[in-house]
Amino acid sequence: MKTNRPLHFWLAAIAVASLLTYVLACSTAFSPDDRQLLYPSFDPQNGALSIALYDRSHDRSEQIFSSLGVHSDTNLHSACLRAEWFPDGRHILIAEASDEENVSLFVLSRGGKEPIRHLVNLKWDKALTALEFPFAIIGNHVFLNDEHRLIRVDWVTGALLINSNSIAALPANDGQTLIGWHELANDAAEFGVVDPQTLAFQAQLQMTNRLDSGVFPAFHPAQNEIMFVAGSETNQELQIERAGVKIFSRPINRPGCEVKIAGPWLEWGPGKDRVFTLYTSQMSQQTNYECGLLEIPLTGKPLRFTPLFHTGSDDLSMLAQPSLSHDGRIWAISSAWLAAKNRSALEPEDRALFLVQVDQDPPRLKKVPISIPAVTDEGLK
Repeated sequence: MKTNRPLHFWLAAIAVASLLTYVLACSTAFSPDDRQLLYPSFDPQNGALSIALYDRSHDRSEQIFSSLGVHSDTNLHSACLRAEWFPDGRHILIAEASDEENVSLFVLSRGGKEPIRHLVNLKWDKALTALEFPFAIIGNHVFLNDEHRLIRVDWVTGALLINSNSIAALPANDGQTLIGWHELANDAAEFGVVDPQTLAFQAQLQMTNRLDSGVFPAFHPAQNEIMFVAGSETNQELQIERAGVKIFSRPINRPGCEVKIAGPWLEWGPGKDRVFTLYTSQMSQQTNYECGLLEIPLTGKPLRFTPLFHTGSDDLSMLAQPSLSHDGRIWAISSAWLAAKNRSALEPEDRALFLVQVDQDPPRLKKVPISIPAVTDEGLK
């Protein structure tokens, strides 16, 4: 086992440290009933990155959390944020990394009279690692990843349990299982499950270095099945293996242009008949990249591309974290992460929360505009 490399080795594309300094409030998150959606936005008063909540029933947004990191007369650095819903739908967890070594957790109650709980300055080897991946929450326990450690935090008492054996964890769809992985030598990894009580890891499947460096595999412990992207950036292929045997493969191509999977996550569609992810595409002689939703049918149907916005770079990776609603009908992504690095990277009409209704053909698109206050002119250049 290597100890000199981060666990998320296949996400090498996130080595854009200058971006992560500003942006990690990059994910969207649906409430358990899919009626509300957390997404990154900007505080209208000070221009800092913030967490907003979009109410789908009333078609309106509200800012629920904002945090300023380093602040000077000429520059504004937002703290890095990530927000997720608790399974009960009544609480929201927000994690903040204001520097490289400290993580703070906030638990906000929605619709109740509970106090805001604040676990301040938890020591981290690499604080940003805690915010890169979706949080696993089981009961009173939140499971967070450090560079070489898995840390369980009791959000009521503040008690910690730590596994330092280079184990990391992600939530499973059932809300009770922890998907785990363990780094091996030569860019290989074991996938399996983590015991929520002891943090012990049980391996089920081993992967070699065939993984694309910017797309995280989707592992399903019950089926011992893994879905991943193989090949190079210009020759990608979606593959699915069950118990180590390939059961599906499909090349990612688009006539007349270069295309690649650009987001870090792969999402199963309803009935596991298709896969959702983010793509970038560029026609020859063009300088900008088209970004949008890619649907990959697991049948003979053609790939379906839904364009959303344009940008000057195809290096999105960890900065592009969409989510799929629990009923599988809505796919959502916010472009705030691009505007936070460079306001001119996006046209005003492309600064938005994008909601794609994928159960329609063609998909129906809704945009919730995201404004960047003028106060950020210096801080976000």
